[in-house]
Amino acid sequence: MTVRRILVAAAVLLAAACSGPPAPGADDMTGMSMAPTPSPPAEAQPTGDGLSSSVNGYSLVPATDTVPAGAPTAFDFHIDGPNGRPVTRYRPYESQLMLLDIVRSDLSSYQHIDPAMRQDGTWTAQLPALTPGSYRAYVTFAAPDTGKPLVYTLSRPFTVPGRSADVALPAPSDSIGDGSLTVTLTGLPLPGEPTPLTFRFTDNGKPVSYFQRLLDGYAHIVAFHTGDLAFAHLTPADRGGASVLTTRALFPAAGTWRLFARFQTSGPARTVAFTVEV
Repeated sequence: MTVRRILVAAAVLLAAACSGPPAPGADDMTGMSMAPTPSPPAEAQPTGDGLSSSVNGYSLVPATDTVPAGAPTAFDFHIDGPNGRPVTRYRPYESQLMLLDIVRSDLSSYQHIDPAMRQDGTWTAQLPALTPGSYRAYVTFAAPDTGKPLVYTLSRPFTVPGRSADVALPAPSDSIGDGSLTVTLTGLPLPGEPTPLTFRFTDNGKPVSYFQRLLDGYAHIVAFHTGDLAFAHLTPADRGGASVLTTRALFPAAGTWRLFARFQTSGPARTVAFTVEV
């Protein structure tokens, strides 16, 4: 065999070795460039009123329906999938795998909490001290379905035992003060139709120019219907100019709603609330 034939044969063998299957365990190297591409973020918005605990085979399963009053406590839950087993894979939605919103039935108290998931699919949220009363927990997530991912909002009620009177809902107002900060809401929300809303921020009368990123926008905004606590998830707030944030709302029904906007400027995150007629 000539030297040329030997070199050609060696080149063929080398090419075959490079194109062969990866070494065992290569797919587990999730921190390296050889790792599979992560699932793309979900772009769809949740639909419906958020009052169901099960939709399309996905079910919210809390570990308890009673939470003690007056002290911080852990709240565990998982999502059962269409196969009846806890879901352990999700697609990112608003830069998170799971959004958890909790509201008191009289709409006087609202919390957005970041839960953490264990390997078995159990999520744990650290609840603050809650006053006695009836509450509802809402989870929003993008399921790892094939094709275009669907975003689900599921909810379940829970109780904080004890005696506590309901708080009357404030009258509708387009301007809310929080210390030196004033937030003004403009827009004409309509039932069942996407509606643009605008929030204008001033501090001691001067426009607020700086907003920190929060989830996939500059504010996390939700709304709850009085009575049945139907849920409206607004799109992540975007910048609309100096001191202005904009969003689009889809209120599933007419009536009185309580809208909560969580945002962060130069200090800690704040939440302001508006009573809105739709």
